[in-house]
Amino acid sequence: MNRIYKTLIALSALVALSSCYKEPEFEFAQKGPDMTISCDESALMGGKIDFTADVYDSEYPLSVLNAKLYWDLELGSSVSEIELRTKTEGTYAGSIPVPFEKQLSDGIATVVFKAVNTHLGVTYDTVYVAINRPKFDNLTISSGDNWRRTMAPVDGEEFKYAYTGSLPSNFKPFITTPAVDGKGTELTFGWNGTEIVLNGTQPIPFDIVGSGTITFNTKTFEGTPFVDIRVNDVKTKPVNGAYRAVVLVKKGDKIRVTGVEDFSQWYVDPDHFRVESDGVYFNAVDGYYSFDMNLDYKFVTVRRVKEDGSAATYKDEGAITFMGWGVAHPVMTNQFGWENGAMVTLAEVEDGVYQFSGKAVEETDGTTLGGAWRYDYLSFKFFGQAGWGAEYGTVTLTERAKEWIAVPGNIELASGKTLDLGAEYVMTVTDCTPLDADNKFNCTVDFYKK
Repeated sequence: MNRIYKTLIALSALVALSSCYKEPEFEFAQKGPDMTISCDESALMGGKIDFTADVYDSEYPLSVLNAKLYWDLELGSSVSEIELRTKTEGTYAGSIPVPFEKQLSDGIATVVFKAVNTHLGVTYDTVYVAINRPKFDNLTISSGDNWRRTMAPVDGEEFKYAYTGSLPSNFKPFITTPAVDGKGTELTFGWNGTEIVLNGTQPIPFDIVGSGTITFNTKTFEGTPFVDIRVNDVKTKPVNGAYRAVVLVKKGDKIRVTGVEDFSQWYVDPDHFRVESDGVYFNAVDGYYSFDMNLDYKFVTVRRVKEDGSAATYKDEGAITFMGWGVAHPVMTNQFGWENGAMVTLAEVEDGVYQFSGKAVEETDGTTLGGAWRYDYLSFKFFGQAGWGAEYGTVTLTERAKEWIAVPGNIELASGKTLDLGAEYVMTVTDCTPLDADNKFNCTVDFYKK
């Protein structure tokens, strides 16, 4: 029988005083309800722990019964819980869901039961439950409403399943387990934009067409096949429809990309890269950069980042983030915008010299790679981080920049001015000052037709 211990919750009574009235003091219970627990001794991840609780109190009405599941009680944070209202004395039954987590091995979990009466008397009971990762007879891989196939266990590789065969033309797969231990529901795995996860809402983008072998591991959540794209030997990871690598690169380094067809034919912006007859070379200053490889349209988006891949800032790395309308990469239909925009960083081509260049195109142009400037409308600013916060203060325009742009607030086209369709324009930003007390930096902007 489990050892039960009882505690008294000590609270300060609130007393309202007036010349003619005094609220009665709240009477706290000296002990909690009597409680006897019967609980499953083992359970499977993804399943449930069933329990019953006999709860009685001879002094005060009952209030609630709470049960919390802990992987490690000392960590102080529960992973699952359930609460039952206990209006009358008697037997209460419930089930605590057991999370199905990646990488977690079999072990002993703790369930802490807490019964409370209406006068805040509390009783605790602790139960230990053996938790195991289920080993399924098979999994199901599905695509659309009608395509279903079985993934069988792989001999000698625990928790790994595979399907080999033909695939539908519009393959958008999810992977589902059988119901866990007859208590839990089926578990479905999908994509979250970065990796395979439980309850992912997007199809898993396996790199396979027509036929082949697909594998999935229910412990590591790893699947194959996926593309193996590397930038200077750094493996990319799927992020928001592209494949991203965070690379420490120096100005003049040759950019080596493996896992894609003929990288020399991809679009790379002329600010971050220099294309030579023998390959592609990096044109910006030394630092950490994210390279987003878009396989569908064969272009690369580069951003200055910190070593851990998070967005670089003006204060720390000297990075200037570019946001606004009428400016885009790699085509005009992908304008940066403001909130949740593309937020690229300007290429720092020399220390303190930033550059952004491209062609002037119409707003609806979604095919001209390098269409960077909307010919008839511009409205943009520079920021000191990937979003609102530090930004430019005073912008000084060069004489030739004044021919094309003005700074009434945002940087815009000069009054009555449009860019020449199809022409290439270059913007440079220099003379950048440190952030002042208002979190602003001043700069000089040059803008010219190449």
